[in-house]
Amino acid sequence: MGFRGQGWAGARRLGVKTMTGVLAAGLVVGCGAPQIASAGASAPAVVQAGTPRIQEFQATRVMPLGDSITRGTGSPTRSSYRMALSERLIKGGMQIDYVGSQNDGTGSDTDHEGHGGWTIDELSAELDGWLDQYRPDVVLVHAGTNNITQGDGPYVTARKLSAMIDQIRAARPDAQIFVAKIIRSRVPREAAQDRVYNRLIPKLVAKKQDERITVVDQSSVAGIDLHDLHHPNDFGYSKMAWNWYRSMARVFGTSGDTGPNPYRMRTTVRCLAAKVVIDGEEHHRTECRTWTLRTATVKINGVNRRVRAWQTLRETTQTYRVRVDGRLETRTRVVRRWTGPGNLLNL
Repeated sequence: MGFRGQGWAGARRLGVKTMTGVLAAGLVVGCGAPQIASAGASAPAVVQAGTPRIQEFQATRVMPLGDSITRGTGSPTRSSYRMALSERLIKGGMQIDYVGSQNDGTGSDTDHEGHGGWTIDELSAELDGWLDQYRPDVVLVHAGTNNITQGDGPYVTARKLSAMIDQIRAARPDAQIFVAKIIRSRVPREAAQDRVYNRLIPKLVAKKQDERITVVDQSSVAGIDLHDLHHPNDFGYSKMAWNWYRSMARVFGTSGDTGPNPYRMRTTVRCLAAKVVIDGEEHHRTECRTWTLRTATVKINGVNRRVRAWQTLRETTQTYRVRVDGRLETRTRVVRRWTGPGNLLNL
């Protein structure tokens, strides 16, 4: 598809122009890449008036398909992984065009099919119409989160995902389909079911024996990569973009420096939703802080162990006592301490 001579119907959608006639510069179209005609070649063939010489390239049509995570909930811009992914693909040499009925995010290309709260069932009910209208060359599937949260269970959800993949393939026989292992919920019961569901996805894909279906592991996006219980923050979305890109690069042959690997970063800004009590009243807010990956001592099963953990510096009020003129007085001071995220369910 659309890159480095892969022979299928979408091969014209490159980040370069496609030749449909004889180029005035003397380029000759062969079975592979264009070749420059030799100096001793005969005069160029006469081209009739109106015959197209160069057809402007068409970018590869990519449909991001899923729920509110695809839409971008948790990001202040609602750009999801989509903008970061398109930037990496462009740097790698691949031009894409997002397609879909929805629009969210920043930039000039914000189309998608991310529908907040929708299950695989609801997506599948509308999918044929979307595929027929937008004719995607690539479909990025991240779906099943809402099935799990609404009680379907991992095995039922996996069967529905399998049927949806078949539905895409029937409508778009030549499309490349990238199917994600979903990001992990912070809710313990849901996280356990997410893990089972994610283990089933490679198996169901393997049974299809379809070389144009690729599994993309997004399950490492979790914990403080999430803004709330279910949706990534911008750093979490940057990790999703990296995972999509790495899988797409292997299929389309993109290369080059596309930016830093977020998994190797040691200092990041993450925005987390939190519940705070002010004057006895609960308030919900988003707190953006710089987090650093540090070696810290934590107690595990009653034993202190040295581990690598994400921590942030927080200011806290410390009470202490001091003797003044023979009397003990209580005073306070502000100190800065490295702390972890605390209770991530306290939202």
